[in-house]
Amino acid sequence: MDTNQLPKNFFKKNPVDQLSAAYIGYFSMSTGFTAQLETEIFNLTKSEMDPQRLENIHQEREAIQNLHSGEDFVRFMRGNYDITNRSALCQRALTMQVEVIPLMLRRFRTSMQDMFIEAAVYILAHAEQDYVDQLKDMYPEIGNPYTQSMACLVFGMQKQEDTLPLLLSEYERLKQEYPDESFCQGPLLAIYILYGKV
Repeated sequence: MDTNQLPKNFFKKNPVDQLSAAYIGYFSMSTGFTAQLETEIFNLTKSEMDPQRLENIHQEREAIQNLHSGEDFVRFMRGNYDITNRSALCQRALTMQVEVIPLMLRRFRTSMQDMFIEAAVYILAHAEQDYVDQLKDMYPEIGNPYTQSMACLVFGMQKQEDTLPLLLSEYERLKQEYPDESFCQGPLLAIYILYGKV
């Protein structure tokens, strides 16, 4: 991409916060879909887990494999599932995009649940182009700044170069309106991704 579309010294003046929710989300979206890595991390941590939690994780994984409709997925995503099952949930949802994503997008527009928002963006970051276009169209209707931030991150992950003007304006707006939060990091990180700076 042409750096002339950015303000002068943009990357030098606007560093990415590697501890922000957006960066952690980016890392998870990039590496969390590697089954071998996920298995290794789980195997390293499971000995420290409470036995009841471990049992719940296994039961949820079974339940995820038995989700067969978009309604079932959205209901599960809105529930209180264990974070270690997010990748399995997202990967399963991606095998049923037609059933899951339209209903998920409807909820995404107004959701205030972080777990739901994060699972939705993980799915959208790997979804087919049609759904990313739908996200672009509905973006002005999203009211939650965290959801806006994470939706911007999806545009970066999906290499949507046409969203650069939106990403720049959302970065400035979120930085100004929420100075004590890291919402502006979603659009900023998306810009970094578009320019291959991460």
